[in-house]
Parts: sequence; C-alpha cells; structure tokens
Amino acid sequence: MGYVPALCFLNLGLLISSTACLYLGSILINIYLLPSLDLLTSNFATVPYLILAIGGLLLVCSIIGIIAAVVKSRVALIIYAVLLGAVFTLQLASIFTSMELRNDMERRVIFQTGNGNVHNELKRYWDDETVRTKWDTLQRDFQCCGAFNMRTGFQDWSRLGNYQQDGQQRGVPNSCCLDEEDGGCGNTEEIYSDPLAYEKINIHGCMAIMKNRLLRDIAPVLLTYIACAVVLALITILAMVLSAAYVAAITRRSNQERDGMGMYQAPAGHNAGTSRYEDTTLSRPYPDTLDSGININGSLRSIRTNRSNYQDGSPHGSLHGTPIIKGDNHRASLYIEPSNEAGTVI
Repeated sequence: MGYVPALCFLNLGLLISSTACLYLGSILINIYLLPSLDLLTSNFATVPYLILAIGGLLLVCSIIGIIAAVVKSRVALIIYAVLLGAVFTLQLASIFTSMELRNDMERRVIFQTGNGNVHNELKRYWDDETVRTKWDTLQRDFQCCGAFNMRTGFQDWSRLGNYQQDGQQRGVPNSCCLDEEDGGCGNTEEIYSDPLAYEKINIHGCMAIMKNRLLRDIAPVLLTYIACAVVLALITILAMVLSAAYVAAITRRSNQERDGMGMYQAPAGHNAGTSRYEDTTLSRPYPDTLDSGININGSLRSIRTNRSNYQDGSPHGSLHGTPIIKGDNHRASLYIEPSNEAGTVI
C-alpha cells in the first residue's frame, strides 16, 4: 500500500473518531454539566473540554491530511504532522486526567472534601449572577435543591445566613420548585420547617444526586474513553510518522528531478536516436582515444594501430568506419590481451 491510500485510510478513521469525541464532549458538558462541578475538582471541567478540543482538532487534521495526501503538497503535509503532534499531546493529557477523575469518583473523596467550597459559592447565589445561573441550571436539570444530603439537601439554603433587606431569612430559590411557574413556592423561611415540603420543592441535594449518577453513568464512560483514547493515540502517531515519511519521499523525488540524478539513461550517441553503445566506431570524432571494442583479429587495438592497418592495405581496410560492436544487445568490456605487435598503445 502506498503513502496516499494509507494516509487516506488513517485520516478516515481519525475523521470518524473526531465526531465521536465531539459528541462525547458535548454530552458531558451539556447533559451531565460536569464543568459545574469544578468546585469539587478541576478535572470535572478539564476532561470534557479536552475531549472537545481533541475532537475539533482531529476533524481539521483529518481533512487537511486527506487533501495533502491527494495533492502531494509537502507544506500541507508538514502542517498536518505538526497538528497531529499537538493532538497527541492533548490525548495524553486527557488520558491521565480521565484516569484521575475516575479514581476520585470511585473513592468518593471529592464529595467529602469539597463541602466548604460549595457552601461558599451558595452564599454568593443572591448577589452573583453567574453563580445564580449555574445553580439554577443544576437544580432544574437534576431536580434537586441545595448541595449535599438526600431528603434534607434543601436545608443547606437555611445554613447560609442569607437575609432579605427587611431582615427576614430567605427561602429556597424558585429553581427548587416542582412547579416553577408557581412563583414563590419556597421564598419564605417556613419552607424549612414544613413537613410537606417535598410536595412543593425538590428536597434532595444536587451533589448527592449527581454523585450517584456520575458513578452509574460517567465512570464506565470514562473507562471506555481511556481505552479508546490509547488506540486513537497510536493511530495518531502512525499517521504522523507516515506523513513525515511521505514528505521525505517527495523531497527526494524533487531533488532527483532537479539534479538530474534519476533513473540511469544510456549516453547519447553521435547520431540522433542512438546510444553510445550502438554508435561505437573507429572513425572520428574519437580518433586518438582508446576504443573499448575488439577488432577483427580478436585483440584490443589502439586507434593508431588500427588506422595504420587500414593505411597499409590491410585486407580489412574496407571495414573502416563500421562499428566494432554489432547488434543491439551487446556491450563491450575492457579486456587487454597481451600482444607483441609493434605500435600497440595501451
């Protein structure tokens, strides 16, 4: 298989892998809202964004690789190889961060050590628009209220010391309500002591719900992604090596064409359309050089000796100007036979 088919085949695989990475990253960000849990560990935001970046770069690289291989562009192949090197670095980073995140979720330590950061962010809910948007999205999508604990998670809002301007303690946000269109379902502090609060609001903490969902859904997905990412990294390295080898092959070919050192060609003869081997004669323009042919008598003669034979009336003088080597498939080899004849010059 040549360079072009091999690169096209590998880039087709990278193109399919890029769509899978983009799909997985979008699910982790938009469906499971992993970046919202960056308070527990930064890997919740790092992993999905790395997967998304890998998918985007692979999509661009695969298209560039196919085009560069077909048009045989050395510059495009170099750019393609450099981009693959960047993708390979991101793949290694995503593999290690995914392994670390999965281990943290299985040990469940992140849900125990992040309480302080979560509570500090909840205190800023009423004053910080960004924090409010974040927690409203979490509470709506996961049907939860507050941070930790099952059944009593909504009580976290009562421990924050948030009071309105008139001095009354605030209730839970509207995003905790079962029917959010019924505004103010839990705006007062009475909701914390209401035994029927579960009929009005979601009572489970968001982190408690997400912990179970992450262990059930995300941990197996991360394990599968780690295995696939290792295979994808090997394919990326192979494509990078092939592109570099193809660049070297194109460079060698262009140098051969420029220097005239391509395939061997027989030296041209004196007559048009003939080669030097078909035009070996005893005539000029090489009267004073040693011919590599064998004369009629079977010994190597100098031009001067053969010419003297012709002038002395040799019976073979009529052969003057005829080729020593006859036929299309014969080439002479340089063999010097000892001779005692006078005038032999070697």
